[in-house]
Amino acid sequence: MVARGIIMISKRELRRLEVIKKVIQEGIKQVEASEILELSTRQVSRLVFRVKAEGEVGVVHRGC
Repeated sequence: MVARGIIMISKRELRRLEVIKKVIQEGIKQVEASEILELSTRQVSRLVFRVKAEGEVGVVHRGC
């Protein structure tokens, strides 16, 4: 069972999440998302994979 709680997320991460969700729902292509987020297509691909595997917490910075 996965514990659920409150996730602290920055505005930048929230924007990333919104765009990545559009990619997953096939609303936009990864190339378009990479241009919007100013990331490489490889990084967008990694974010898509993490959000699919971990859910919304997949976009949260792993530092700290």
